Amino acid sequence: MKKVLSVILAIIITSLTCLPALAVDEKCNCGEPPIIYVAALGSGTLTLDAGTENERVLFRPDIGYILGELAPVIPAAGNLISTGDYDAFGDVLVECINKIFGDLALDQDGNSSDRVTCEEFHPTDEVEHSLDHNYYFGYDFRLDPIENAKGLYQYIQEVKALTKHDTVQLRASSMGGVTTMSYIRLYGTEDIETIIFQCCPLLGTAVAGELYTGKVMLNAGAIERYAAQAMPELENDFLGGIVYMLLEMLTTAGLLDLIVEIGDNLILNLKDKIFNECLIPIFATMPGIWSFVPHEYYEEAKIFMQLDPVKNAKLIERIDFYHYEVQQSAEELIAESKANGTTFYNVVGYNMQRTPLVSAYLNDSDGTVDTKYASLGATCANVNNLLPSDYRQQKHTDKDFMSPDWRIDASTSIMPESTWFVKDMMHSSTHDGHGEMYKWMFSSEEQLTVFDNPDYPQFMQNDVKNQTFIPVVEEKGTIGTSFDNFFRMPSFIHLIDLLAKLIKYFLS
Repeated sequence: MKKVLSVILAIIITSLTCLPALAVDEKCNCGEPPIIYVAALGSGTLTLDAGTENERVLFRPDIGYILGELAPVIPAAGNLISTGDYDAFGDVLVECINKIFGDLALDQDGNSSDRVTCEEFHPTDEVEHSLDHNYYFGYDFRLDPIENAKGLYQYIQEVKALTKHDTVQLRASSMGGVTTMSYIRLYGTEDIETIIFQCCPLLGTAVAGELYTGKVMLNAGAIERYAAQAMPELENDFLGGIVYMLLEMLTTAGLLDLIVEIGDNLILNLKDKIFNECLIPIFATMPGIWSFVPHEYYEEAKIFMQLDPVKNAKLIERIDFYHYEVQQSAEELIAESKANGTTFYNVVGYNMQRTPLVSAYLNDSDGTVDTKYASLGATCANVNNLLPSDYRQQKHTDKDFMSPDWRIDASTSIMPESTWFVKDMMHSSTHDGHGEMYKWMFSSEEQLTVFDNPDYPQFMQNDVKNQTFIPVVEEKGTIGTSFDNFFRMPSFIHLIDLLAKLIKYFLS
C-alpha cells in the first residue's frame, strides 16, 4: 500500500513540476506584441432604438437623412432674404439641428439614454498578429473618457488572452489619445510596451475651447485656405483643380467677403438662439467633448455652457477629473510611464488651416487639432507665418529642435526628442510611409528619438503621392513653395496654384 501511495505521490509531484513548462509553452514567443488601434471620434456607431422598427443611426448619420432634414432651411433662407426675419429663420434652423443631433444629448450627469447604444468592440478569434495587423478599439465619443478607458482595459485583456502575450502596443489616433491617456491615469502602463500618438488633442483643441466659450468668428482668408487644402483630397485631380480655380475666382471677385458678411450677420442675430436652444442642450453634457477644451478656456467654458453647480454636480465632477487629473497631468503621467519602461512617440501635423469658425483661426494645425496642443507644448508660428527673426530656441539648447522652415520650436514640448512634425499632414490622414515609420517605432525595444534615423528627422514634409516623407527645408515664400509642390508632385491642381500665386504677385 505504501508503494502504491508513493507512486501516486511521485506522479502528482512530477505533474506539478511540469505545469510551469506547459504554461510557458502556451505563451507566444514571436517577439511582436499585438498592436491595438485606439480609434478616433466616431469609431463606434451610435444607434437609436436598435432592433426596433424605429432603428436609426445617430452617428454617423446618413448624408441623405441629413439633407432631407435640412430641406426646410432652403425656403426659410429665401424668406429671410425677402423679409429679414432672423427669428423665423432661426426657429427653422434650430428645429432641423435638433432633429438631426438632438437624440445624441446626454442627461444632466453625462449619462446616455438607454435608447441610444454603441456597438461593442471585441477582438476576433484571429490569432495571427504582426506589425502589419492592428486590432481595432472603438467607443462612444460622447461619454466620459474614463468610462471608455475602462472599456479599453477590458479590450486589452481580451487581446492578451487571444494572442498569448503579456503586453500590447497602442496606436492612438485623434480622440483615441484622450482614451489612452485616461487609461494610463487609471491603470498605468504595465500591460503596454509602446504608445504612438497620432494627431491627438492631448492638451485639447481650440475649436472646442472657443465654441464652448462662444467665440465664433468667420474670416475670408481662413475659409479660402481651408477649402483650398481640401482640394487635393478629391480623388480626381482635374476636378480638384477646377474647384480650386473657381475658389480663386470667388476670392478675387470679393464673393468670399460677401459670404463672410452674410455669415457675420447670421452670427450676430442668431448666435444666442442657436447656442441656447440646441448647441448647449445637446453638447454641454458630453464629457467626451469636454475633454477637447484646453486649459485656458476651461473654467470660462463651464460658465458659458451653463453648467449648474448643483444640477450638474456629477457631470462637473467627471469633466474636472479628466481635465485636471489627465489632461493637465499629462507630463507626469508620461514621465512615470517612461520610467516604468513604456516607450512613447508623438506624430503631429502642421501647416494646415484650422477649422475657420473660431477666432483662433490663425493657430497652426493639422486642419483640426492645433499643433501646439497635439505636440504637448511646442512653440508654433501662426499658420503661413514664421517665428520672429530674432527668436531663439527656448529649451534643451544642446540639441537643435528648431524646424528648418522656422515655423516650430519643439524644445518647449513635453517630449521634444520623441515628437515628429509632419508638414501638410491632414488630421489623422496616413499612408504607407506612416506605416513604415510606425513599424520602426513598434519594433524597437528601446526609446527611439528624432535623431536616430535619417529617414525620419524631426521635421518632415508629407509626400502623399509617393507615400513617403522628405526632410523639411528652409521656407521659400508662397511662390517658392508652390514651385516646390509642383515639381515634387506635378498635378493640375498644383499647376493652377502656381499660376494663381504668380498672377497675384505680378498684379500686386
